[in-house]
Amino acid sequence: ECGVQVPSLGELTARCVASHIPFELVEHVYPPVPEQLQLRIAFWSFPDNEEDIRLYSCLANGSADEFQRGEHLYRNKAVKEPLQIGFHLSASVMPPAPMVGQGRGQYNVAVTFDRRRITSCNCTCSSTAYWCSHVVAVCLHRIHLPTQVCLRAPVSESLSRLHREQLQKFAQYLISELPQQILPTAQRLLDELLSSQPSAINSVCGAPDPTAGASANDQTSWYLDEKTLHDNIKKILIKFCVPAPIVFSDVNYLSTTAPPAAAEWSSLLRPLRGREPEGMWNLLSIAREMFKRNDRNAVPLLEIITEECMACEQILVWWFNTKVALHNGSSGYGGGKHSNVNSNSHASQHACSSLCDEIVILWRLAAMNPGLSPDERELLLGQFRDWHLKIIEKVTKSRGVGVSTNPAIPGTNPNNNNNNNKNANSFRNDVEAFSGFKPAVEACYLDWEDYPLPGITYVSGVNPLYHCPFTCFRHGESARTDNLVNSSQVCVIVEQC
Repeated sequence: ECGVQVPSLGELTARCVASHIPFELVEHVYPPVPEQLQLRIAFWSFPDNEEDIRLYSCLANGSADEFQRGEHLYRNKAVKEPLQIGFHLSASVMPPAPMVGQGRGQYNVAVTFDRRRITSCNCTCSSTAYWCSHVVAVCLHRIHLPTQVCLRAPVSESLSRLHREQLQKFAQYLISELPQQILPTAQRLLDELLSSQPSAINSVCGAPDPTAGASANDQTSWYLDEKTLHDNIKKILIKFCVPAPIVFSDVNYLSTTAPPAAAEWSSLLRPLRGREPEGMWNLLSIAREMFKRNDRNAVPLLEIITEECMACEQILVWWFNTKVALHNGSSGYGGGKHSNVNSNSHASQHACSSLCDEIVILWRLAAMNPGLSPDERELLLGQFRDWHLKIIEKVTKSRGVGVSTNPAIPGTNPNNNNNNNKNANSFRNDVEAFSGFKPAVEACYLDWEDYPLPGITYVSGVNPLYHCPFTCFRHGESARTDNLVNSSQVCVIVEQC
């Protein structure tokens, strides 16, 4: 009555399967799933929310500029000949006119996807980030104009319908189309197949198909441009740790002296109000939002941030000194007549401490995940301990603590030994006072065994919702939620990245 067309049950089923079930399982169903239904599953496997595209484009490029260029390309109909074969989308992008930051010509884009997530993307342009404007344009075209994209079944499905003569004809025509590119590879594969010696290609059943989607054991996640993220974060931290000159417009300001307590509170409150460095806080807010919507890239993003912070000795020393000073009730740096002149470095010290505290809070949140298995929680515990000890090690090296204080060593000055003992004891007390990763470590000792929640908490012997080694730890999801990140706001806040 309202003019709204109700989807068929088959269409609703295809959409549900596309969101949650690997296509390999669909292929193994008997009796076989009709090809038309397979096509609909592939159709619905592409993400349908451009906010996700915006988010990952912003993460890779540090701002919304590349997404806006891609949006401009899409609106100007620059996407040509889009073709979706199974779970592989390809197209050509031809900018209608020279754009800022772009040359003229044709760029070829290839995107793979699975369960409504982009799993990889490539473009022939010169952009250092994988999420370039051309990839964005192709994705937006597929989201907003899906019926204008030519849709075909996975290559393996089409090949299975060919007879022997047709298969031979297909192979020979393919080689004749691109002899220079394909012929050497084709001959190598033929040699391996015809070899009388054992070879890898003859030892496995079947063959890879880049258009067939993920395997049954793969846990799909959005493609995170980790290398670019590492580089961007490193630049932010280096820029922030290098002391910047302060320019005063009033020379009389140099002769004024604020009380030490006022200078201390000013330095402490400034980073808390300004959230410096802004780019890092923006990334942490994105990681928190990823946790909220069960995005598996939340922990990998947090791990990248942590690794870069751990690689910067200055940040670790500032964090340690600030936490110890606050615990002991001191400022953590020398006051004095000209403390206002050096307040910039003091503010940076407090800002880094607040930033590291927020990182630990997010790791504590990750450790309290009810879906973690005991082994995975133990893996996190070991990593937190390693990070904490690494901080102590770097601070020890920075302070020069660790020289021999054994009075039995001949030729040592007893007074020096007494001083060294005092310094060692003082440093030992500082280490005890430093919280560091202790809150996250403590969270690893909590479990949900007394509060079982079906489908949420970990159950031994049941396929885990969260599965992957820590080096690429992925948070799984029992179902895709509608609480998506407002990526329009995210792109504004990551401008400083």
